[in-house]
Amino acid sequence: MTDPTQDTAAVDTTKPNATDSGGFGQITVKVGPGGGRTQRFTGRQVGEARQVTHKAIETVRVYFTRKGNFLVHKQTSAWSDYNELGDWTEDWKNWRSILGKGEQSWGDYTTEVVDSLDALRPLVSPKVHRMIADRVQHPHNHDLDV
Repeated sequence: MTDPTQDTAAVDTTKPNATDSGGFGQITVKVGPGGGRTQRFTGRQVGEARQVTHKAIETVRVYFTRKGNFLVHKQTSAWSDYNELGDWTEDWKNWRSILGKGEQSWGDYTTEVVDSLDALRPLVSPKVHRMIADRVQHPHNHDLDV
């Protein structure tokens, strides 16, 4: 994540994948400058965080893979790059993505695979790390016999 001493307006949108039924599925993520390539793997999303600063929007998604690893997918969308994409005044219907809501289609994308919760700690915020640890250590759905 970015330096916590920066002037930021941070918003953690830590939520599970709404379409996840508790099992693993095939996931495709964008990688590289501008997201021109893709990578596929089998896993499930266990967390997401978004941080909006005066310089960029950083979205971090964490997936738990079928092999027991964590894949960290980062998208960094610098505000200075948005001007290079064309005339933004012609595309007002995508105003939510301009303000960091929904999916941004611009920016640079990276993936990193780590093998433990301890190795994941420096890559995500403390709040997101706690949430992911809870989701991995407990069942996705728990039926109560009450």
